[in-house]
Amino acid sequence: MEFNIGPRMVKTGLAVALTLLITGMLGLDLEIVAAIAAVLAMQPSVMRSYNYIKEVVITNGVGLLLAMLGIFLLGSHPLSVGMIVIISIAISIKLGLYKTVSLTVLTIITLMLGNDDGLSLIYVINRLSLVTIGVLSAFIINMTVFPPDHQKNLFNMIKKASDKMNFLLRVLPNETMSIPQMKQEDREVEKLINEAHDYYEIISDERSRIFIKNRRSFYRNIIIYKHMIRVLSKKQTLIRQLEKNIKEMDAIPGDKSRLIKKLVKEINSYSENILLVYEKKIILNMDLQKETKAAMQVTINTLIEELQGAELYKWNFVFPVANSIIELFFELDKLERFVQIRELKEKKD
Repeated sequence: MEFNIGPRMVKTGLAVALTLLITGMLGLDLEIVAAIAAVLAMQPSVMRSYNYIKEVVITNGVGLLLAMLGIFLLGSHPLSVGMIVIISIAISIKLGLYKTVSLTVLTIITLMLGNDDGLSLIYVINRLSLVTIGVLSAFIINMTVFPPDHQKNLFNMIKKASDKMNFLLRVLPNETMSIPQMKQEDREVEKLINEAHDYYEIISDERSRIFIKNRRSFYRNIIIYKHMIRVLSKKQTLIRQLEKNIKEMDAIPGDKSRLIKKLVKEINSYSENILLVYEKKIILNMDLQKETKAAMQVTINTLIEELQGAELYKWNFVFPVANSIIELFFELDKLERFVQIRELKEKKD
């Protein structure tokens, strides 16, 4: 059985340990509350940890107010606690503060239970300190231990998805993969694209972070990753259109099927070369690259000419695939320009 311990797991454990050490030094009771707060507050990036703390301030203020009202008006009966928790969740969702709902509930339960001597200022400070220590411990550990290389992580995700799709675009035109296997591959590709898109949202949050060393390079890469993910989406569309229409296209008389397979092969190589240039593994001959792109455009024009005057049923099979190829080609062309701009800017920097 595979057993992996990632950086986030380690950081969560360290945050809990730091929390327990601090609560132990201060002699605070219910240290388990602080430990739970540390676990809930561990975020995938430094900026998200910072934003999480800002949300905690708001939601904990709401939680404190509701807990005090609940104790004064309803007491500490379990039904009262449950009612206040429901109200607090509804308010948090209404305010759009989804991430800190669990922590707000924890704050309310901590304040409303275990208070036999009445609600005093010292009691409130003591209970809020537990949550504060847990959240700040998570932030400190997240900022200082194993700071994530988001750009490297995101590119690896994109590269993994791209490699899998390039493989599919090589085998699909030859119809050498079974339908069940094709469906499984399609699900895996969709999962990889979603993971890359979600991770892009994380790295995009880092744009306002003050700890970025080379801000210009960071911004350039953010734009490139955005277009790389767009390319992945366009590739997925092409793959699905090929799956759906390849058999019917092969049955159509003429040169259409051969032209499409030729384009798929050429555009696949074009896509691989752009990523290799980004990784600085190859240097493209720009004149040769222009000739390659011009040849692809000629093939596209030839395909369009082949389709002119064709019966409607032929368009029904060929057009979705041809359109997907054209959209992917123009998206790759934009991506290549951004990669070239990045290369020029890095030389000047």
